[in-house]
Amino acid sequence: MVEAADFEQIARCVDSIGTPDFPRAISRYCAALSGAEMVYLSALFRGDKPAELYSDHTGASERAALQMYLDVAYLLDPFYLHFTRDRRDAVIRLDDIAPDDFRKSEYYLQFYESLRLEQEWGLMLHIGEAALFFSFAVRDSERVTTPEQLVPALPLISALVHRHWTVLSPERPDGAGRLAAHLEAAFEAFGSSVLSPRESEIVRMILRGHSSKAIAREFGNSPETIKVHRKRVYAKLGVVSQGELLSMFLDALSRMPATASGDPLAYLDSDIPG
Repeated sequence: MVEAADFEQIARCVDSIGTPDFPRAISRYCAALSGAEMVYLSALFRGDKPAELYSDHTGASERAALQMYLDVAYLLDPFYLHFTRDRRDAVIRLDDIAPDDFRKSEYYLQFYESLRLEQEWGLMLHIGEAALFFSFAVRDSERVTTPEQLVPALPLISALVHRHWTVLSPERPDGAGRLAAHLEAAFEAFGSSVLSPRESEIVRMILRGHSSKAIAREFGNSPETIKVHRKRVYAKLGVVSQGELLSMFLDALSRMPATASGDPLAYLDSDIPG
């Protein structure tokens, strides 16, 4: 049965999509769902080192162990090996994929002792050639855990993370692809609530630094015609210069939530004339 607290956590996840807080929000939701004490979220890549996205392991020895993992020890990790062999999204228990003598290995003794983990399970979600890996763990061997609760929630969790991570790569491990896509869409929509489609195109070219002559060549008009368009655009937006236009654009984008769509002008306090 879904509790009110679950809906609150889901709402926090939705609200934080496209922001730096999303990795924490989705990690804490999944940890609560499965009864974990600790959660570590990383991005796994083929041919590149993992990238840490969220962690609530804060002790000095824990951080040193995790840095060792990110630098080289991930190659010994059963979950990483599973990632390279299986492309399915899944909830995975360490005991189900580890070699028979894994708990006697030096890697296990050093790494798990540093982190003081008694049980570990994971959630693997693939995005293109990469994957998000949520590592859940408990330190209290008597604690009741519910990893199976993650299974029916997989479609929801997957939908949320794919809204944030439209791109997952070593260059963009934090969801910057989502933020970039949001900014590009906002740029295309800027002024659309008060300008005609042609005027909106002219505004985008002005913001990119094109002269009236260059815009005229693009649209097959005379520079004089573009100057008339430019004057009309400025009047509609209530600005008198390219500098004011740029300031309006940057101000509108800074106020627009990362999860919003439409014309960024809607998020300005002042009214736009005509």
